[in-house]
Amino acid sequence: MESSLYFALAGIALFIPIGAILGFVAFVRQSDQTSRIEELRREVQALRSQIAGVNGTPGQETTETVQTIPEPVPVAQVVHQEEPQTLEPETEPLPSRPPPKRLENQFFAALKENWMVWIGGLSVSLAGIFMVSHSISEGLIGPSQQLLLALLSGLLLHGGAEVMRRRHLGTDQVFAALAGGGSVTLYAALLAGVHHYELVSPVVALAGLAVVSLMTMALALVHGPLLAVMGLGGAYLVPLLVGGEGGSAAFILSYSFLITLSSALLMGYVFRTWLWFITLAGAVFWWLLAVLAYNDGLALACYVSALFMLFSLAPCEPLISANRRREAFLLLLLAWGASIALQYASQPLFPAWLVLLPVAILTPVSRGVLWYLPWGAVLTTALGWLAYAIRGSAPDVLLPLAAEHQAGLLAYLMIAAVITVLCGLWQWRIQLEIRRWPSLVMLSPVVWLVLGWLLVQGGVPSGSWALVALLAGAVYGALAWQIERRGVYRAGLVWAVLAAHACYSLAVVMWLREASLTLALSMQFVSLVWLARRYQASELYLVLKVALAVVVARLTFNPWLQSYDAGTHWSLWTYGGTTLFAAVATWLAGKNNAIRPWLEGASLHLLVLFLGTELRYWLYDGDIFAQEYSLTEAALNTLLWGSLGIVYVVRSRVSLSLVWLYRLFASALTVLSVASYLMVVAVHNPWWNNDIIGATPVFNMLLLAYGAPVLLALATSRFSDLLPRRWLLYVASAGFLLFTALEIRQLWQGSELAWWHGIGEGELYTYSVVGMVYSIAAILWSTRSGSAGLHKAGMALLGVVIAKIFLVDMSGLQGLWRVAAFMGLGLALLGLAWVYRRTRTIEDQAEESSATL
Repeated sequence: MESSLYFALAGIALFIPIGAILGFVAFVRQSDQTSRIEELRREVQALRSQIAGVNGTPGQETTETVQTIPEPVPVAQVVHQEEPQTLEPETEPLPSRPPPKRLENQFFAALKENWMVWIGGLSVSLAGIFMVSHSISEGLIGPSQQLLLALLSGLLLHGGAEVMRRRHLGTDQVFAALAGGGSVTLYAALLAGVHHYELVSPVVALAGLAVVSLMTMALALVHGPLLAVMGLGGAYLVPLLVGGEGGSAAFILSYSFLITLSSALLMGYVFRTWLWFITLAGAVFWWLLAVLAYNDGLALACYVSALFMLFSLAPCEPLISANRRREAFLLLLLAWGASIALQYASQPLFPAWLVLLPVAILTPVSRGVLWYLPWGAVLTTALGWLAYAIRGSAPDVLLPLAAEHQAGLLAYLMIAAVITVLCGLWQWRIQLEIRRWPSLVMLSPVVWLVLGWLLVQGGVPSGSWALVALLAGAVYGALAWQIERRGVYRAGLVWAVLAAHACYSLAVVMWLREASLTLALSMQFVSLVWLARRYQASELYLVLKVALAVVVARLTFNPWLQSYDAGTHWSLWTYGGTTLFAAVATWLAGKNNAIRPWLEGASLHLLVLFLGTELRYWLYDGDIFAQEYSLTEAALNTLLWGSLGIVYVVRSRVSLSLVWLYRLFASALTVLSVASYLMVVAVHNPWWNNDIIGATPVFNMLLLAYGAPVLLALATSRFSDLLPRRWLLYVASAGFLLFTALEIRQLWQGSELAWWHGIGEGELYTYSVVGMVYSIAAILWSTRSGSAGLHKAGMALLGVVIAKIFLVDMSGLQGLWRVAAFMGLGLALLGLAWVYRRTRTIEDQAEESSATL
């Protein structure tokens, strides 16, 4: 621990001169580039004057010429610009530039041309490494002589490369390969001097490695990219090839940081994408090795934070595209969270995990395209601690921290809250119009509060933590009131209100459970709508949508999410109260409010759930979620799923962006409803099943299982467009006939409806009478309405009734029952014929009158 702290302090001390060097380099480069741009401006002006003279207008300069002279551009853009071509007064157009070759073609071409140079440089580098390794293992000469020999070999290779470059007055990849081998040999020698010989102190070795790294990257500007590749790749791989058991995480990570820093300085002059990827991969690779081999929390925290700062402030930062920077910072955030999660469970190092927060919030790139870095650091830290708490336990169990670590955790969370708030306020002061800073200031303390409750209580209800959350909500409410009263920092008003609601929700979660929790969460429907209209804050409607989704999902999937006490009528005040709050919020929203369709859809959904649960409560004697699939369960599922399908069709008609999702839900629910109804008809049909129906005529289980689906089909034909309306009407008609037949059966047989109980004469006659009445009513109504389909259905039913009377009733009925059946059939047919003829006569007279006129 002392060595880690020592190296961390040494690393911090190195940041001051390094930062000064970076600032000076950037200043000098910007001054040089500005002077160069000014020269180019003058040259372009002179060349355009010459062109104007050739065209016969000497000395004439138009306003357009002056305006098209390029303005000074940032250094990042100058580096990528090509050298300006000399403008000649040629009349022939310049030949078009051939399209660039593909990257793989360029690579194979370079490999074909330079493979001997590359293999030679690799061999020289490995020779230097093997020289150090062999002298260590064999003990051929003393440690001091071995170290001096390795250092001398590296310097000789560099000297030879430089002499050859000066003698031949130019660069060549052969010279770059020699220099790369020298750098790799120097890296190996210095690392061996620390780990094996113990002749060099870690601080001196780090200084020497820094000098070698900077020298290598500076020479790469002269020798070309091969030296950069060999120097950078060799620097990252030499420690693995040299080997050794000594060293510490602080030394290894400091060495990796120095190599990364030198590469970043090189990319400030010559940026290449492949150089960027090698640098990033090497930095992350050594972090991973340090985690697996040492797991020193302080060293890891300082290393990731230093990389974060380096990639934010290095001279090459303006040259990196937004995608490349995003990849780098996302990798660093993942490394940060993983370092927290993988630290030793017995010794959590709280202060170390505060380092990244101010770095991520205050870095200048967080004000631009990487605006998510502050929140990314906060959330990654919180997720890392949650993973740390879950590690070693069951996947679904969150174990609280040991009692001896809880005080340190609470102090850590309070300091983290202070850091995020103060740094966020600083950035907010700079960018008053940007809303992400007030979100960080207002909501980040809520994140730390949630983390503290989870790590100290393990997610178990606690009245003390709920009280703390309520007090925090009161503070946020007072802050929102002050912001509104003073009329300043209006961007923070919405976030203060959101934080107050978040604290209220947390207090409810920390204190209540099951049904009471859902009801308490639904109370926010009303308050959010009122506050949104009161402060003209449409952002609160997004939170309202989230609250609606949570409550609706919780009540919809309750049979699988929660278990409740069957001894209380909790469904009345949970489902009913939630539906009431949704209805009140709908009324408060007003008619022309954009959130109203959401509230109406949620209210309909909750109303259907409320009616369904109440039916279950009364049918199952209070055990709403009874685990049995009977006629009652199938009937309830048919009505519930079908009604929800209609609700989602209605919601899809008023939605602007989620039409596809609502229609998907509606289609799935309709399919489930149809399948459940088929189960009612085919499996739980009382003609061949012994399900309990009830002895009361009409008002029995048949009304719910077979009568209500008829109304559901009619409602679906009216409000839904998922199925053709004609099909739904056919289903409703067939279902109504089935319901009538079953009710007739129940009227004569009581609760024993199975077919093996036989059919009496009165029941048989009733089927004929009711069928005759239905057919006549259909025919008469079709005559009045002009519906050809209804007329055909009525005639078909009449034909069935006639066939039944002649084929079944003639043999099945005796005495007066048979007389009544045939008498009723005859009178009905005569009366129907008279009505039909009279109607045709009236129609013919009307046609003759209209023809005469």
